[in-house]
Amino acid sequence: MEALPMRPPRNTGPIELRDFGPMGRRLGTPDDCYDGSPWELHRGELVEQMGSKDIHGITMAILAALFHTHAREGLTVMTDVYCDLTDASGTSLRAPDVVIVRDLSTPRNEAYHGTPVIAVEVRGTQSKRYLEEKVNLYLEHDWPVVWIAHAERREVQVLRRGMASVTYRLGAEVPLIDELDKHGLEKVPVAAFFDDAEASRFSDGWVRSRGEARGEARGRAAAILQVLAARGLAVPDDVRARISACADTAALDRWLALAATSPSGEAFTSALG
Repeated sequence: MEALPMRPPRNTGPIELRDFGPMGRRLGTPDDCYDGSPWELHRGELVEQMGSKDIHGITMAILAALFHTHAREGLTVMTDVYCDLTDASGTSLRAPDVVIVRDLSTPRNEAYHGTPVIAVEVRGTQSKRYLEEKVNLYLEHDWPVVWIAHAERREVQVLRRGMASVTYRLGAEVPLIDELDKHGLEKVPVAAFFDDAEASRFSDGWVRSRGEARGEARGRAAAILQVLAARGLAVPDDVRARISACADTAALDRWLALAATSPSGEAFTSALG
């Protein structure tokens, strides 16, 4: 999967003089789609892009930040980048609001060939027809997961080809795809896709809280080993390693009590289970 080389704008002639295609829109070519162009191309016809502003732009930014934080290594998050969906029915260059792709080290605002891990469209002022046309094209090209974040209704619709769509409303939690498990986050409240304060809990705030939890677990593990050493209780190296690697603070609290009360190292090891 590679991004195409930079393609400068070209003079392809006045759009108002173009012929019309079968869907009643002016005909276009890939040269009409460049960085900063207002156009997308759908099976040879020009479609005007919807501007990213107000709540639409805010929701895009929130989703991009969430994906940047939680995407696994080797994945790239891109926004408003043309993706090539050309097929036998014609040339298509559509720009999802947010996509995650594999094997692209540097995001580039150019046409992308390949299958994204996930694509997101934010519905703000777009018409239903405009959005459905894009999403149906993604699914026809076997894109595995497409989300529609409905900014006004504050709900998230999850679509997969050949499966019924699922809609998550305020109060529900949206399950994340496996590729977004870098920091162990499995699902996100719907409100976090549309509210900056709520979203911060699951981006930088999530990483900080996870870091604090890891630090707390390391402190408890060190305390257990110190108590064992102070009481002269010998335990095998694999047990010491298990204690040091544990991130479950509740388990570590139990083990700390055992370290303080076990009559021998063998008894402590046996009680760990």
